[in-house]
Amino acid sequence: MTDTRSTQVHCIYIDAQAEKVWQALTSSEYTNRFGYGGDVTFESQPGGRMVHHTTPAMKEMGMGDVALTATVVEVDAPHRLVLDWQAAWHTDEPPQRLTYELVQGPSGLTRLTLTHDVTEAPETGKDVAGGGAPEEGAGGWPWVLSSLKTLLETGRSLTTAGS
Repeated sequence: MTDTRSTQVHCIYIDAQAEKVWQALTSSEYTNRFGYGGDVTFESQPGGRMVHHTTPAMKEMGMGDVALTATVVEVDAPHRLVLDWQAAWHTDEPPQRLTYELVQGPSGLTRLTLTHDVTEAPETGKDVAGGGAPEEGAGGWPWVLSSLKTLLETGRSLTTAGS
């Protein structure tokens, strides 16, 4: 039997207040401008839903209306968000635990740590690990977080982000 337990941890420092980073993660005002783009619906309470909707470009690639769904497990704005997260293109794998932790330092710099438990979800694990071309959907969490950082620090979207 193959051991498919795996947890990915990605950490990035963003020169922005934790409240602003939180807003960017949970509001369509920002989610359309970083990462793979798309509106987000977010119910900020345990048991609530988070839905990341597809962009027109994603629909042209054959995706439906929803790219990602999640159930909110824990919410402590703007410090911690825990989700049971499911990619629409890997419905054959179980939902995975995704945790965002935001820690703001005295200078205003925020450390964002994303922990993604991809246990029993090896295909999702490969996708979110990144390392490929973002234009082909293979940038994963490293690219998404870099894109978020660029947006919050410069006000502009990273090349190919949000498309």
